Amino acid sequence: MERKRRLGIALGGGGARGLAHLGVLIALEEAKIEIDAIAGTSMGAVIGAAKAIGADLEKLRTLLNLIDLNQLLQVTDSTLRELQRIIGRSMMEYVRGSSWKEEGAIPHDIARLNELFSLLTANKGFADAVIPFAAVAADPKTGERVVLREGELSRAITASAAVPGVFSPVAADGRYLVDGGIVEKIPVEAAIELGADAVIAVDTGAPLDREITTCLDALLQAQRVTSHHLNRLQLERARERLSGRLLVLRPEVGSIKMFDFGRSEEAIQAGFDAANADLERIRALHG
Repeated sequence: MERKRRLGIALGGGGARGLAHLGVLIALEEAKIEIDAIAGTSMGAVIGAAKAIGADLEKLRTLLNLIDLNQLLQVTDSTLRELQRIIGRSMMEYVRGSSWKEEGAIPHDIARLNELFSLLTANKGFADAVIPFAAVAADPKTGERVVLREGELSRAITASAAVPGVFSPVAADGRYLVDGGIVEKIPVEAAIELGADAVIAVDTGAPLDREITTCLDALLQAQRVTSHHLNRLQLERARERLSGRLLVLRPEVGSIKMFDFGRSEEAIQAGFDAANADLERIRALHG
């Protein structure tokens, strides 16, 4: 009798767009499709960790629709305003030094993120996960991809979701970690490393069809283009490793901005619809 494949799911970054991952996971639960391994980057790590510990996803959906994440995280839904804030913050750090580099210091923004993620993961650790889970972060000093699989879940997903410039880097094992999306937007390789031999990859990255009217638009689009090409190459390599057993879901969230958390239900529903539209192929992938 042929062994049933171990189905993994790789949840990518994308800020508010990444809330679509919750809709995907809810659809899979309703269809009674079991997941054997979860890997997440940035928002994908946040939602993936909740699934890994067996959280009630519908209750999480209700919570995310009730709270004001922009206010809680102290970010705006404007990329321009966030960039202006990053520039101002960097100038202050240049003059005063970086507080996140001080021995034993826990910056306010990181403490706030960690507190939120502790709530979402019920203060649990990787050892408490009922489904094997990994969070992907990056070491900006070396460019190294860092896969986190031990310790507190909240600390790991805080590192994975620490968008450079918006949040302070997170101290871990003598180095500082940031959002894993800069090295692995959709962590299919991490899912394979957890033992998956078939993978659902959920892509909630920014689309390239943005109008370019200013130099700032061109700068931001350049980053998107680099990320797009790196992501494509990584998916191609992963597809080869999996002998084609890779399905990429792309929920319709292209119009949602990175910090547009006021559209959380729209993103969640888009993920739900994308998964339901591909249930036959997902079942075939599972074997």
